[in-house]
Amino acid sequence: MLELRRITHDNWNAVEKLKLAKGQEGFVAPNLYSLAEAYVDLTNNEKPPMPFAIYFNDELVGFAMMEFCELDEDELLYKYYGDKSTYNLFRFMIDEKYQGKGLGREAMLKILDYLKTFPQGKADSISLSYEPTNDVARKLYVSLGFVETGYLYEEEMVARLEL
Repeated sequence: MLELRRITHDNWNAVEKLKLAKGQEGFVAPNLYSLAEAYVDLTNNEKPPMPFAIYFNDELVGFAMMEFCELDEDELLYKYYGDKSTYNLFRFMIDEKYQGKGLGREAMLKILDYLKTFPQGKADSISLSYEPTNDVARKLYVSLGFVETGYLYEEEMVARLEL
């Protein structure tokens, strides 16, 4: 069974050591960087990011991190789609040893189910971005209903799923 678990003193070091397959290194920021980013947000009175370890049958297989964003009128999703808020999935990875087994899809379904409970507030969409050359990610996200906006954020394609 696949499940999302909070990052704890018992698993954070193992999360930091998860690896992407060769050639994927530029697609996702290192997990240690993501955990540090979450700490900075938390200590600066911002809404805390939601980092999760991804487990399958009690084995650590991946990492994801999401955030709740209230959008300003000049932001892309507000201007073009009317979204006043979104859950942004800005980190998602499956360890190289577990890729190609359907765990990425299963994890994404679990993440979407979680975000649809609106854990930090009501939102109009779920958004994410990915490297335009990452065809595996593109196919996964499109198969789950995400629609590419046609816009790049920091050279990554922005996609959204309307809630």
